[in-house]
Amino acid sequence: MTECPEISVKKISQKESAVFVLRNIFEDLLSDIYAYRERVLKEDDNEVLHQLRISVRRSVVLMGEFSFIDRNGKLLEHRKALKTLISISNTKRDLDVLYGWVSNPNTEASYYNEALILLKKRLEEMLQKEHTAIINCLQSQTSTDILKSWKVYLSHNYQTNIANDGYDGMEKLANKVIFRRFVKIKKKINILDRKSKGMEEILHALRISFKKLRYLLETFGYLYRKKKIHKLLKEMKEFQNILGAFHDSYQQQMILEALIQNEKDGRLRVFITTTFLSDLKKYQKKEIMKIQKQLKKFLKKEKIYKKLFVY
Repeated sequence: MTECPEISVKKISQKESAVFVLRNIFEDLLSDIYAYRERVLKEDDNEVLHQLRISVRRSVVLMGEFSFIDRNGKLLEHRKALKTLISISNTKRDLDVLYGWVSNPNTEASYYNEALILLKKRLEEMLQKEHTAIINCLQSQTSTDILKSWKVYLSHNYQTNIANDGYDGMEKLANKVIFRRFVKIKKKINILDRKSKGMEEILHALRISFKKLRYLLETFGYLYRKKKIHKLLKEMKEFQNILGAFHDSYQQQMILEALIQNEKDGRLRVFITTTFLSDLKKYQKKEIMKIQKQLKKFLKKEKIYKKLFVY
């Protein structure tokens, strides 16, 4: 699955006020959310659900990153409500990744063939359950009210609640938000160097922080030199892929450990423990050192970020 490279901003002039630009972006994203929600309810297609998640996630990220210009805290209220549309599909997404992994022919040992078939069956049952839960949630009045409330706010209340103090143009405001996110990532990386335990939690926070920075660069990249932004985005995706794979391994571990607790078939419990959990733990131990090395490389980009986003 691939994410859209950037939000369409062709109709937005660089001379428009930051308040207007942000509302235009929020409204475009909301339109996408409505369209993908409708398609998810009609089509059993993981890619469509993925695009719905992206549209909601982009909205949530921008609402959080720009919440400081909201006088009454309404952006954060709507952000909290919209996040529920992401959380309902998190488990299915993790199960999809795990199912793809166990379906890899390289994992099929003839000795465990029956156990592997049983594991796939268990995961398929879990996936079906999650799919039903997602459809029920998206069809619910609660989801309808969340989206309607956000739409009404953008149409009638947004302009009066958002402060435009000192940010007549979008570039000045984007500069501040992008570099501030870079600084937050830098602090997390420095904390990681001093930690010996709980590293997975910091790496998870870093993964999310990198994703936020990537969305900011994709959304406002039109304000800057295209070549520079594309280079930063390419590097960003590399960091995200490494951190994303590591995070997936922990999510898979949690799913498999929970499955073992409830599984009655002894063959399947042994199979999961000796084959998948063992491989996951080896992978995690090896990847941590690689990740730390890559993150230190990112810190060397500070001069580039300062030059681009700090006047």
